[in-house]
Amino acid sequence: MAPTQTKNLHFRDAWFWMLNGKKIKRPLWEGYWVWENNTIMMHCRDGSVTDIRKTENPAYTFTNVAARDWMVVEEGE
Repeated sequence: MAPTQTKNLHFRDAWFWMLNGKKIKRPLWEGYWVWENNTIMMHCRDGSVTDIRKTENPAYTFTNVAARDWMVVEEGE
């Protein structure tokens, strides 16, 4: 069943939203993650964009994946 809530998500539910065209983030982030070009692209607060497969710190990235506070980015956020 598809998730209906858009806040306090486990990554598996945030992943569903992302695959359906939504941007996702954690509450304290100014950037977001989005599914583009058949991969997760990380849009950072400084304007840089990085393919998740090229992350410089995999441990940090996977710590975020394990978090339970993901949210769908609403327009204007």
